Amino acid sequence: MAGAFLASLVVAVVLVLDAGVTLAPVTAVSLDQPRQATVVGAVASSPSHRLVGIGASGAWWSDPAYALGPRDRRRIGQLLYGAHGLALSQFRFNIGGGGVGVTTWWKAPPTWYQPNGTFNFGTDSQAVYFLRQAANAGVHDLVGFVNAAPPAFTSNHQSCGGTLMASAIPAYALELAETVQGIRSHFGIKLSYVSPMNEPVGSQASCHQEGMAVPIDERGPLVVALAADLRRFAPWCHVIADESAFVANGFLANTSKWLSYPGASKAVAALTFHGYDYPDATTLHEVYLLAHHLHHQVWASEICCHTPNGFAYQYDPTMISGIWLADTIYNDLMVAGASAFDWWLALSPDLGCDPASDPTCFGDINALGRNDGLIYFDLNGGAIGDYHLYLTKRYWVLANFSRYLRPGAQLYQVATSDSRIKALAAREGDLEVVVAINRSPEGSPPIPFILEFPNGSPRMVPKYSVETSFTASLRPVANPTVTGSIVATLSQPFSVTTYVFQRMSK
Repeated sequence: MAGAFLASLVVAVVLVLDAGVTLAPVTAVSLDQPRQATVVGAVASSPSHRLVGIGASGAWWSDPAYALGPRDRRRIGQLLYGAHGLALSQFRFNIGGGGVGVTTWWKAPPTWYQPNGTFNFGTDSQAVYFLRQAANAGVHDLVGFVNAAPPAFTSNHQSCGGTLMASAIPAYALELAETVQGIRSHFGIKLSYVSPMNEPVGSQASCHQEGMAVPIDERGPLVVALAADLRRFAPWCHVIADESAFVANGFLANTSKWLSYPGASKAVAALTFHGYDYPDATTLHEVYLLAHHLHHQVWASEICCHTPNGFAYQYDPTMISGIWLADTIYNDLMVAGASAFDWWLALSPDLGCDPASDPTCFGDINALGRNDGLIYFDLNGGAIGDYHLYLTKRYWVLANFSRYLRPGAQLYQVATSDSRIKALAAREGDLEVVVAINRSPEGSPPIPFILEFPNGSPRMVPKYSVETSFTASLRPVANPTVTGSIVATLSQPFSVTTYVFQRMSK
């Protein structure tokens, strides 16, 4: 059906163009330039689902980033939450496990839970600073997540390399619910969601960071106990789980098992996965089918670190990694049907080079850093006076989505006639947003892109359009031409472009 519709749409578009409609050129592009064959798209007549939010994690970087000083702290808040930054609508706050046994100092956050069963909320003030920053900026959802429970609840009494003890589930669930309550009572901050386990198959046995294993048969009892305790101590907060690291051999294989535990399905507000097996579209469609079968919302709650060889060390601030991220966001939202997308580290010091000795190295690919951040900084910058914050193309690509796709927006599938361009549409109030990803190689001619909205759609007036590419970072570009329900523009190669329209009642 989609193929037949697109074929008829091509004919309609040709007739409209013959009637005098011209394609709107983007910045510095002449209509006389060579172009590729037209790509035609059709926006679905009904939404697929609603967006909950787009975010990133505050894990680990808070101490060294705080040390950069008050000016950079303020700038970090502007870059992450400001209207001219990412305008994140989710922020994932790492509830530390104490860092016992962890060998990387900045990946060893303290725990508020004390050995005698009391709490000391006077620690981890740097992380709380950035959490409060998000809260004060009005970030829609603040999400707490746990890499490792306090050592009292793990098999080896450390914050890495151990397993959550089955006998400790009731005490751990109570501790976590009281932690959520304490975050509100001590800091005035409400977490909307909390995740009690992160990548529960592994325990981070190398102890470079916090982690704990949670066997499958413990996950159902854990979410049930936590949900019950949250109802008593923090009824504004809801459980998400289980943050499996892999889709195929984690989320798809195990979710139905632990969710079958009595009460588990009602205990969780969303099913969450990480995509570190970098799943293809077929596998992600299975996520959609499973979530639909289980009658649950699904979130893509963490991803990073992609290289040509899969998960590995590499620092790539370029549009190569940017286009990969755009593809990943599109696939998670529109193929897996995820209602939320969260990147891993908002900030990272894993630059892999020294800008002090090579001032341009932050712009180049190297094999020593890691693709785990959106923004990079010097781990020891606060001590040596390096206060630079380095923005990657991933940062700007995420902004193409996070600034303009807002919580509650209805998401619409867009069928295109050619895989060179894929797109999604979103509607919130009287705004219509289209994000288009052009994967044709850099240096290729621009592609005429024709988009058809359903018949009977209100008249749309272009408000603004922004593009990220090798040479542009959310740069304003010329608006498309709109004639009736047809939108026409030129799409630049290897780019992500966001088009915002005002829907008019008459």
